[in-house]
Amino acid sequence: MNDLLRFILKRTVTTAFVLMAIIVLIFLITHMMPGDAVDIMLGGIATQSLGDNTIADLRHSLGLDLPLYQQLFNWLWALSQGDMGTSYVFDTPIAPLIAERLQNSLLLAVPAALMMIIFGLTSGVISAVKKDSWVDHSISFFNLVMLSIPPFLVGALFIYIFSVQLHWIPAAFNAIDMDDMSFWTKLTTYSSILIFPSLTMAFGSIAYVSRQTRASMIEELKNNYVRTAVLKGVSPRNVIIRHALRNGLLPAITVIAFNIGQIIAGTIIIEVVFSYPGIGDLMILALKYRDIPLILATMVVVSAAYVLANLIADVLYTQLNPKIAY
Repeated sequence: MNDLLRFILKRTVTTAFVLMAIIVLIFLITHMMPGDAVDIMLGGIATQSLGDNTIADLRHSLGLDLPLYQQLFNWLWALSQGDMGTSYVFDTPIAPLIAERLQNSLLLAVPAALMMIIFGLTSGVISAVKKDSWVDHSISFFNLVMLSIPPFLVGALFIYIFSVQLHWIPAAFNAIDMDDMSFWTKLTTYSSILIFPSLTMAFGSIAYVSRQTRASMIEELKNNYVRTAVLKGVSPRNVIIRHALRNGLLPAITVIAFNIGQIIAGTIIIEVVFSYPGIGDLMILALKYRDIPLILATMVVVSAAYVLANLIADVLYTQLNPKIAY
């Protein structure tokens, strides 16, 4: 086994332990909420009208009469087999529901992540190369604007401009019947109108990546190896892309990895603003109705996105900079 595979395996194992700790913490926090699944399922029905035996039988059928550690073990065992339980609100297995909603969210998150990477890195490099010029000042100004405007306000502005005024996108995406469409049909049908929710998600992240890239590139362009490459007659384009950018990407990758997790979590706000049926909208419903199994499942997915993004970033570090030891 070579060094790279050994490193990936080691980081994967570490990531699995981190994710396990997060999952256990989420489970414990959700079970600290007042009431339990039976109280939620009864939906305000007076417990006196059902009788203690009926309620006890219901708790036993759900395993709520077991010690908390045993409930945790049973849930983890079921989760390892792909069973996320049954939603109290939708009265359906959670795993297919999560898969469908996650698919919808990825239609927003993947383009948002690509826009963040492409626009953020490009604007950051241009700003560093044109340091202290009007181009640099203009990009810095727009970055500050993007950082200052909250995502929900950006989404509201897009809805007003492109839905109310121009009629380019629907005002509420949940009014569109997406249930009978395959993933690729959704992708081709909505590629033109989903660009605005995706851009809303990437709005602030583009500015973070751009500012970090600018700062790291300015430092790299001052190094001796860049001057040596210029003196050897290497073209400015190759100096920037093949030399300075490769080393300057390392800090930017950290920001990108963090913001990819932010984009996944940010679907909660954006999907509510655009009334989009994704995993963020599902999490809000779960929290609203205190659907504990659904809360657990959606939070596990979002947490896994953060952890996976950081794992990928760690692997990219070693590929971009050979000086980083495995």
